[in-house]
Amino acid sequence: MNNITHRNPNLSSPLTTRNVEAGNITVQNQRLNNVTSRNNIAEDFTNFAEGTLLFDKYVVKSRMKVTSGEADIYVCEYNDEEYVAKIYNHKDAVKPEIIETLQSLDSPYVAKIYETGEYEGMPVTILPYYRLGSLQGKKFNLKQLKRMIIPCVNDALKSLHNIGILHKDLKPANIMIRPDGVGVALIDFGISSVIDNNSSMIITKSGWTLAYASPEALRGVYLEESDYYSFGITLYELFCGHNPYENLNAEEIARYLAVQKLPYPENMPPKLKDLITALTYNDLTNRNELDNPNRRWTYEEVEKWLDGEDQPIPGETKISIDIPIVTKNFNNNTYKFDGKKHSNINELVPALAKNWLEGKKHLTRKLLSEFFRRFDPELASYCMDAEEEIQRGEDSDFAFWKLLYKLAPDLEEFFWKGKKYSSLKKFGQDMLIKLRLANMSDKNFWDEIINWRLLSQYLKIHSQPQKIIDGVKALENTNRDRRDDRIKYYLLAYLLMGKKELRVGEKNFSTTEELAEHMNNLLGDSITTFEAFCYKLIYSKNALNEEFEAWLISLGKRNELNSWKQNLKSA
Repeated sequence: MNNITHRNPNLSSPLTTRNVEAGNITVQNQRLNNVTSRNNIAEDFTNFAEGTLLFDKYVVKSRMKVTSGEADIYVCEYNDEEYVAKIYNHKDAVKPEIIETLQSLDSPYVAKIYETGEYEGMPVTILPYYRLGSLQGKKFNLKQLKRMIIPCVNDALKSLHNIGILHKDLKPANIMIRPDGVGVALIDFGISSVIDNNSSMIITKSGWTLAYASPEALRGVYLEESDYYSFGITLYELFCGHNPYENLNAEEIARYLAVQKLPYPENMPPKLKDLITALTYNDLTNRNELDNPNRRWTYEEVEKWLDGEDQPIPGETKISIDIPIVTKNFNNNTYKFDGKKHSNINELVPALAKNWLEGKKHLTRKLLSEFFRRFDPELASYCMDAEEEIQRGEDSDFAFWKLLYKLAPDLEEFFWKGKKYSSLKKFGQDMLIKLRLANMSDKNFWDEIINWRLLSQYLKIHSQPQKIIDGVKALENTNRDRRDDRIKYYLLAYLLMGKKELRVGEKNFSTTEELAEHMNNLLGDSITTFEAFCYKLIYSKNALNEEFEAWLISLGKRNELNSWKQNLKSA
C-alpha cells in the first residue's frame, strides 16, 4: 500500500459541495436528528486542501457538506473519474475483516471499495462518487419504491448476508442513488460486523441508528433479520417523509414497540403497509421455522412480494394480495377431479391445468358445464362457449387455456399444457436460464406460447400496463430466422422479468457504462484478457452474441446497432 501524500499547505481555497439531486423526487425540508452511536472519537481531521494527492493518484477536489459523525468526506479525481475519499475520525472505524470481505463482493447495489489506507494514523477509504446523492429527505410513491429501491436493497442485503456481513445501519442516508438514476446502492459499513463460526447472530451494544434499530438490537442482539427491520422502517420514512419513531429516545421506542404497531397513515397503500408490517414484525421466536408464517420477512418473502405472490402477513390471519380475489365456492358441492374433491374454483382450475389432457376431456365431455349449471350459470356459460369453439374447429388446447383464465381470472400462475409458473416473471427467468445454457429443449413450447399470443392475453387479463402489453405483442408478431428467434426469446425474457441484465462469463452488467468500465479495466490489465472477453460478445462472422444484441436493443440502442451493421457492410 502506497503512503498518502500530505496536503499542500499553500492551497487554502474553500471547498465546495458537489451534489446533484435525482429527478422527479420530492425533497423534504424536515431533517431527522438520527445520530449514530460512536466511541473513541479522535481529532477531527478537516480542511484537506484542494489538490491533495491520496494514494499517489487521487486528487482531492472539494469537501462534501455531508453530515457524518464518523468521517470527513471529500470528492477526489483520478483518470478523469470522480471518487469519494472518506477520512475517518477514529482509528478503529474500519474493521479489517469487513474491508477484506467486502472487497470480495461484486454487486452493483453495494458500494465498491477501491482503496484503503491511513492518513496521520486515521483510516481512509476510496469509494464510488454517487453524484445524485442519498435517499435522505426524499419521498417516493409505491411505484417508485417497487421499481427503484426495494429490489436493489433486497439484492444488496442478500449479497452482504451471503458473505457473512450484517450492515447494522441501514437507513435513507446510507442508500445512494446510482449514476443511472434508476437504482440504488448501500454505503457505510463502518459499524458492520462479520458473522463467525456459522453463527446467525452477534451480540453487540455499539452501532446502529436509534430510530431504525430493531427490538432485538436494542437488547444487544443483531441478526440478518435486524437489517430487514431497518429496511422496513426505511421504507416507512421514504413513503411518509418522516420516521415513525422521530424524537423518541431508546426507552420510549422500546415501550412503544411493546404495546402497539407502527402508526400507518391513511394514504399508505395496503400492499406497502403489508410489506412494512412483515419486515418489522417483532417476534423472532419462529425465525428458523420456514413454514411458519409468523416470522419476520427477509429476502425470499420480499422477492415474492415484488412478484405479487400472496403470502400470510406475520401476526395476522389474512392474506396480503394486490387485488381482492373472489373465491367462488361450489355451494356445498364438490367437483371430483384427478382423485381429489375440489370445493372452489381456485382449487379446481390449477388442478385442471396441471393434468392438462384429463382437464380437456372433462371440458369436451361437458362434465364441467353440467356441474356448474346446477348453481353458477355464468361459469357454465364459459364452459359451453369453449365447447362450441372446439366443435367449430378451434384448437382444443387454446380453447381450454382461455377457459381456465375465464373461470379464475385472478390466478397469478401461468399455465400451458401441464407446465406451471408462479408468474410470468418466473417464466421469463426460466427462459433466460435455458438460453444462457444453450438449452433449447423448450423451443417448441415457447413458440406455441408466442404463436398463440398467450403472453399478451395473460397480461391483458391481469390488467398490466399497456406499454408492456404492446411490447410483448410486437415480439409475438415477429417472424424471423433462427438467430433472430433467439434474440426474440432474450427480449421476451427481459421484458417478462422486468430486468435487463447481460451476463458474460461470471459477470453481470445492468448498463452499458458498467460494461465499458469493465472492458477498460481489462484492457489496462491484459490485451489477451481483453480480446478473450470481446470474443464472447462478437462472433467471428461479425455478428454479436445474441444475448448481447438483445440486451443492447432492450436498452434502446437499436439505432446504434443498425448503424454498426451498416458500417460492416460498407467496409
